Amino acid sequence: MRGWVGKVLWVVWALLGPLGLGTAQASVGPVPPISARSVELVDGQSGHVLYEKNAHQRVPIASVTKLMTLYLAVKAINQHKIGLQELVPVSEEAYHVNGSQIWLEPGERLTVDHLLRAIAIGSANDAAYALGEYIAGSEEAFVQDMNLTARSLGMTHTHFMNPHGLNHPQHYSSAHDLGLLAERAVRMPLLLHYTRIWQDRSVRNGKGGTLWMINHNRLLRRYPGMDGLKTGYTSQAGFCIVATATRQHTRLIAVVLGAPTSKARFEAASSLLTWGFQYYHTVPVATRGSQVGTVRVRRGDARLVPAVYARDYFVTLERSRGPIKTSVTLLPEVEAPVRTGQVLGQVVATQGGRQIGRVPIVAQRGVRRMGWFAGAMKYLWKIAG
Repeated sequence: MRGWVGKVLWVVWALLGPLGLGTAQASVGPVPPISARSVELVDGQSGHVLYEKNAHQRVPIASVTKLMTLYLAVKAINQHKIGLQELVPVSEEAYHVNGSQIWLEPGERLTVDHLLRAIAIGSANDAAYALGEYIAGSEEAFVQDMNLTARSLGMTHTHFMNPHGLNHPQHYSSAHDLGLLAERAVRMPLLLHYTRIWQDRSVRNGKGGTLWMINHNRLLRRYPGMDGLKTGYTSQAGFCIVATATRQHTRLIAVVLGAPTSKARFEAASSLLTWGFQYYHTVPVATRGSQVGTVRVRRGDARLVPAVYARDYFVTLERSRGPIKTSVTLLPEVEAPVRTGQVLGQVVATQGGRQIGRVPIVAQRGVRRMGWFAGAMKYLWKIAG
């Protein structure tokens, strides 16, 4: 796309119809009563918060902590720092961790795969300690990585003291922060592979047989589309869950912290998800790397630079509202040098006059500044006709 500053392309509802936006429906109904201390419902693709209650309140989170442990472990695997079949040695410290466990013995070795199963399915504290210790070199170093990662994700009401979630006065998070973490976690197919497993009999039991682990997330069997993420309970934290499910192209995440009973926890999560799927859905508007247009380049070794979407771009639509509009704005020209990824414009989506999202448009490749000699030759060639 080329032209003066502010050149705008309006894409109306009729053009977005093929994306499956549907037609306006009844207005959004009330959220079912939730007895938990704090909750949040968020779109897992757009990040749009659909409902919240005390979502920024700092609260203990029990074994939901292990979602960060799983996230860092899968991140290490994706970065080829560790492998699924590597053997993890069990330390004396891991052996002494209390609470839910798989009864690790000092000196034994389990694979990364088995420890991930023990964490995701059995919520084993000793497995979380052993794996964190193996990844970072010590529990202290792993906890430091947890806190650094939390800050990088914008989790401003979070502080970790261990990789498993046993109670500590300085160990806490919030429903909103866990929603931010969950948004990243659901982008990891390997992590979802483990959190969707209902039961497992592959991990040794120390007596020549194997453990029969059943996932604490009962919604995996009861709620269609459910594939994660993590439950937790202590007397201080109450009953907690970060649950995620998909319907068609929409993924929602429900964070429930401090429910009075296990039943209330699952009912709150399923009620929130059902409410969200009933009244909202997600529409893809931009695909990372797809070209939007071109921008002229002054004094560059190329006359034009392709402008592309910087990332995948989704919007959350309230079914009761009218059409959405997307406006694309590009600079008319830019001066060389141009860096790969340099911002050249943006696309903004609105619905009912309300902005519901934006994404940068960037240079697909770099353009070098033209040297004096090349510039002179280009000028002479131009005037020569």
